Amino acid sequence: MKNYLVLGASSSIAQYFINKLRTEGQRVYTLSSNKGINYVYDSISIKNKINESKPEVIINFVGTFTNDYSKSYKVNVLVAKNLLDAAVIAKYDGKLILIGSAAEYGIQEKYYEDCVEKPRSIYGLTKLIQHSLFQYYINFSNIKANYIRLFNVCATKCSNELFIGNFTRQLYLALKGEINKIRLGDLNSYRDYLLIDDVCDGFMKVIESGNNGEVYNLGMGKAIFLDEFVKKVLSTLNLQVKLIIKDTKSVGNIKNKVIANINKIENIGWSPKFNYRSIMEEYCKRVKDEIFNE
Repeated sequence: MKNYLVLGASSSIAQYFINKLRTEGQRVYTLSSNKGINYVYDSISIKNKINESKPEVIINFVGTFTNDYSKSYKVNVLVAKNLLDAAVIAKYDGKLILIGSAAEYGIQEKYYEDCVEKPRSIYGLTKLIQHSLFQYYINFSNIKANYIRLFNVCATKCSNELFIGNFTRQLYLALKGEINKIRLGDLNSYRDYLLIDDVCDGFMKVIESGNNGEVYNLGMGKAIFLDEFVKKVLSTLNLQVKLIIKDTKSVGNIKNKVIANINKIENIGWSPKFNYRSIMEEYCKRVKDEIFNE
């Protein structure tokens, strides 16, 4: 049994990961701001939590998708700095994991860990600053840490600011008969999606086997066309709804496929268990199960 400390425990991905850990018999301590109602991520509070819980692993899920720079900087950058400072002050000798994003890359021909990042959003920019902090602390301190750049997650509980979260919310309403139209942004793009189960397994593999100081992409390594994904899900759920598509600028489009290069994480023993067919089947099953169990 290991002790884990999870920051940002109220986030949807963190909740999946915490449930996995507890199912496996791990001891999990959490630190959460209750979505901004109170602020608990100063370095002293984090240091005290480290000393109290004595974790072998700390993982930071704190993040925001906002494109308001001041808010994004406070959440995506300062919390990471406070965590790193707290780890140094506490002389923490376990493994520390920071979660980054594919948004740090911007548009690339190939999305591999050592390419030159060109973020196209405030979210991507602030996550990239977090990565620079990671590099700095790795170089000047004795911290043992890894950085995971997460691509897209397929789960039934995600932020409504994400495509999959917005789509899932509308699917629930349509299945209940409350709406007969689903409104989405541009579907003319290819994206790299992983089922949440594979995401959590990827976290565990980096925790167990990641080489100190390394960055690891976490994605499928293949892309799916969003229009195909949406229509397949609607067909599987037997939903007869009108799709209303708003043309928006997308980071990935029909010419630019956003696909993770996953060679590095494969080299430490991880690969996705779910292909796109099984991802869609499992996603639809979980949507129906959650509606039935409400």
